[in-house]
Amino acid sequence: IGNQCWLKENLRTTKYNDGTSITNVTDASAWTSTTSGAYCCYGNDPSNCVTYGALYNWYAVNTGKLCPSGWHVPTDGEWKTLEMSLGMTQAEADATGWRGTDQGSKLAGNASLWTDGALDQNVNFGTSGFSALPVGSRNYSDGSFNNLGGSGYWWGSTEDGASNAWYRYLYYNKANVLRRNNSKSYGFAVRCLRD
Repeated sequence: IGNQCWLKENLRTTKYNDGTSITNVTDASAWTSTTSGAYCCYGNDPSNCVTYGALYNWYAVNTGKLCPSGWHVPTDGEWKTLEMSLGMTQAEADATGWRGTDQGSKLAGNASLWTDGALDQNVNFGTSGFSALPVGSRNYSDGSFNNLGGSGYWWGSTEDGASNAWYRYLYYNKANVLRRNNSKSYGFAVRCLRD
């Protein structure tokens, strides 16, 4: 997409690229308290990892070993480059909150998995080939799982202070893309970018 090469699906690895296992945290209270790299499948159901990819906390991202060799978790700036290659302006890309026009629809894929709404009804749905899926998230405060089928969240590798990091969010009833920072303890999807 543009001059970037992205993996076409969400990461679902259970090992870092050095062969070390990533801790699969199923317990809700353990999820909220860990500051080590961790992953889970939505609802602790392994079939969701197969369909949607895994959810990782940002501590797993920060190891620098989450993506395969030759790939990396994109920075906030690299996410902006992707968005601008799909028609977002620089000013829109630099803003926080909901930005752009239909870049979220372009990034999304597999309409049958998304709750029906503005995202999958947009004429440009799925046109980028990125194929973002509605994997939902895992909450940082209580370890609950939220909104499978209705939303997707993707980490960036860029921190925003000691507690937060930048991410992207797609929602079934919006055609654009949200950029925000939030707790590193959230469970979000990861999409890798070629070095």
